[in-house]
Amino acid sequence: MKHFIDMIRERWVYALGIAVLVLLGVFALVPQPVAVEVAVVDRGTVRASLLDEGRTRMREVYVVSAPVSGRLLRVAVEPGDRVQKGEPLARMTRGASGFLDPRSDAEARAMVAAAEARERAAVAERELAEIEEARIQKLAEARLIADADRDTARVRLRAARAAEAAASAELRRARSMLLAAGQDGSLGTVSLRAPASGTVLSVPQESETVIAAGTPVVILGDPSRVDVVADFLSQDAVRMKPGDRAFIENWGERGVSGEGAIAAVVERVEPVARTKVSALGIEEQRTRVILNFSSDIPAALRAHDFRVDARVVLGERADVVRVPLGALAREGIGWVVYRVRSGRAEKVLVTLGIQDQAYRVVESELHVGDIVVLFPPATVSNGVRLRVDF
Repeated sequence: MKHFIDMIRERWVYALGIAVLVLLGVFALVPQPVAVEVAVVDRGTVRASLLDEGRTRMREVYVVSAPVSGRLLRVAVEPGDRVQKGEPLARMTRGASGFLDPRSDAEARAMVAAAEARERAAVAERELAEIEEARIQKLAEARLIADADRDTARVRLRAARAAEAAASAELRRARSMLLAAGQDGSLGTVSLRAPASGTVLSVPQESETVIAAGTPVVILGDPSRVDVVADFLSQDAVRMKPGDRAFIENWGERGVSGEGAIAAVVERVEPVARTKVSALGIEEQRTRVILNFSSDIPAALRAHDFRVDARVVLGERADVVRVPLGALAREGIGWVVYRVRSGRAEKVLVTLGIQDQAYRVVESELHVGDIVVLFPPATVSNGVRLRVDF
């Protein structure tokens, strides 16, 4: 009897072991739930835009240059100084003439002597003409000569005076060749004044030095008129037009990540592109887009050539069903979204609309409040069990 009971017990142990192995095999073959991240479909505003780097620009920039060649005295103004129209910015002296070599000096002296002789001759001619004109005038008053002789005398006197003036001018010109350097009377001080009220942007010439006419000395800018110049790719710029809404971002502590963005409007899209090399060494065709501020310009941006980010709005839809960009998955030539239903994945075909940095408008069977899978892995398909990680 005892042997029979031991045999029955041993068979039950074997049967129990086989059952455990079968259950383990079945459990291993059953697909496990896929762990996924999820998000909720909501309703809101989607704004399609393009973002690129821009720089502030004062529309009115004045370059104050040297009107004559000479010595520039030290410039007193510094970048950032406010100046009023007509305010002196710098002073300079006219350049002195150079010394003559011996041969040129002798030639110049001979020219002076000849000019002096011509002037003396012209003075004599003028005096003689005056005497003759006075004599003929008396004879004409006594009716002893014809009126034509009196008119001839007057014309001869005017010609003699004109010849004397020409001889005097020639003498002054000849004498100017003999003036020593620094003794020609041309070393008067010239004052460079502000052509308009504004801010000093830069001072190319700070120290005292000799400069030529036309050399920039001070550069001014009008801080009351500032716009933004952004370089967009030409294929993006063709989608923009004057009047489009825009925003100036990342201009300071309050302009990061869209916070404190300043409203602007596209004024002009230039019809020419320029080839630029990107940081990766790729040649790009970029065109300039000019944006005007729609509101008051912050004091920090009343400057020239400050870096900002320019965002141009291409389209906007308000109060629409939107899906996070990470929930969209490519399938063939279309797009799908996996919706969570009863712990399983449900594939939903979608038609895409405009998008912004985080959301995209879709036309589908999705509704506000639906839970969708974010960044669905390759193991997710229609009907797959899911384990949601919040």
